[in-house]
Amino acid sequence: MRDKTHKAQGTARVLPVLAGVLGVFLLVTFFYVGYQAMHILFPQNVYETALPAVVSDSIDADGVLLFQETYVSGSGNLGYLAADGERVSAGTAVAEIYSNPSQATLRQQLTQLNEQIGLLQKSQNTTSLQLDSLLRERSSALYDLMDALDTADYTAVDGGVSTYLLAQNKLGIVTGDAASFTDQITTLSQQAQNLQAQLGTPTQITAPQTGYFIRAASSGRLNAGAADILAQDAGQLKAYLDSNPELTLEGCAGKIVTGFSWQYVGVCTAKQGEKLLGQDGKPGVKISFPGKMESALKATVTEVTIDPEQDLARFVLSCNSINGDVLCLNHASARISVGEDSGLLVPAAAVHYLKEDGSEAEGQGENYVPGVYVKYGNIARFCRIDPVDADHPLVTQGDYILVLPKGTDGSVSQVRLYDEIIVSGQNLYDGKLL
Repeated sequence: MRDKTHKAQGTARVLPVLAGVLGVFLLVTFFYVGYQAMHILFPQNVYETALPAVVSDSIDADGVLLFQETYVSGSGNLGYLAADGERVSAGTAVAEIYSNPSQATLRQQLTQLNEQIGLLQKSQNTTSLQLDSLLRERSSALYDLMDALDTADYTAVDGGVSTYLLAQNKLGIVTGDAASFTDQITTLSQQAQNLQAQLGTPTQITAPQTGYFIRAASSGRLNAGAADILAQDAGQLKAYLDSNPELTLEGCAGKIVTGFSWQYVGVCTAKQGEKLLGQDGKPGVKISFPGKMESALKATVTEVTIDPEQDLARFVLSCNSINGDVLCLNHASARISVGEDSGLLVPAAAVHYLKEDGSEAEGQGENYVPGVYVKYGNIARFCRIDPVDADHPLVTQGDYILVLPKGTDGSVSQVRLYDEIIVSGQNLYDGKLL
């Protein structure tokens, strides 16, 4: 009986001790987990990796496009036979005048039938030796069609569908799934003849000369001639552009643009004009029209005049490349790329300036050393970057600056690709333990 009482008392004394040990263990665990969570959720230092980038040095300008163009007379209920930017020869029918609104629908149906007939006729021009190439052709057409849909390039979808159907039809001929399309061609041809009879013979409008055709609904014209526009100085051109100088092509079916060369006459700020002045006569400039034509075309700066009093620069670009999009433009804002710089993108907020004694300055100074702190293991190291000067101009992209990588000729930069840049931290200095 005494043994049982002694054991009960011993057990009663051990339980509080175990409970206390367990409580301390849980408390330590709680603080450890909380400490780690705080470092994860609220890190003491913020890092970003230095990644490679190519930054385009560009300017935004306003101006007009000057083409060698001839207007195509014609009015009424028009139906077009030529697409915007299509090259036509003199005398080619580009449009027709309908006396009945239903003729427009008939012409559209007839065009679609003729396209189907042409597709089927091309499909029969194949041999059994083309099986491997046809399989690759079908796959390529399918991928191109999917890319057009993914990028919302709906103008390329119709052409992609036709290319895929052509490859599929040829594959059907080769594999024996389709013996011939003769019966279908005959049926469609009869339907086309019936539509042509209902359509009749509308009055056609022909191209007065060889060139690129643009519909009246797709473009317009300037209310001044090219010679008058080129004679304007910077202030006059700025006022002209602000006056909304574009007019509609009333009483015209469209216009014909001859030749490949065209000019862009525009204005920008005096500082931006200095960039163009440095490119005078060099063919390295590229021009695009945001929202209207994103693909850039190579151009040459032929003239730059800077008016410092008005903080304006007037310039003329010459371009020998054209496409359907640029031919539709008259007055448009442009983005002109005067060069490209490559390097490493580093947050501008990560740049620090050190004095000669190694202490940190509050801002940049002529004799201060610029650089960034980089995480090497658990140590912060100060890595120099090039000071902004004539040999190393400041190139920015949003909140980032472009830094030359270590080892670049003529550079003192110590930043390397994939370095972990310390964007923000407390009491940073070279050699600090992180």
